[in-house]
Amino acid sequence: MRASLVILAMLLFANSASCADADRERPDEESLGRYIAGEYDLIGRKADSIATYHGHVTLRDEGGVLQVTRTVEGKTEKCAARFDTVAGTDRIPVLRMHFHFDGKEYDATYRWHSDPDNYPRFTGYLYLSGTKSPGLEALFPIHD
Repeated sequence: MRASLVILAMLLFANSASCADADRERPDEESLGRYIAGEYDLIGRKADSIATYHGHVTLRDEGGVLQVTRTVEGKTEKCAARFDTVAGTDRIPVLRMHFHFDGKEYDATYRWHSDPDNYPRFTGYLYLSGTKSPGLEALFPIHD
């Protein structure tokens, strides 16, 4: 009887470990792209600075490519975003962008979650080459 319980416990542990690995698979980028597509208000702080800014971001899924239009301080820039994962084996899903802002090239990494109304909301860090203190951005969905 005791051996049966040990074998059952080992099987349950092995099954839960394989289920945890399945949960860490890359997200379905097509459905995720449709979910996050939309208009967002942007609030940010510049890298290596305490200066803040605000703007507007549009995310569009065009043929499987996530197109981004950023309007900050009256200037509009376009770029593409891509889904990625971070944190090694934890494979935390993130959204990455590379864009120009203030005449400089930035890389940004955003995490997302759903707000209470099930709309996506983003928070992220912006990096310049040699950044000591990354910039910060938050994207809030605009509800129609």
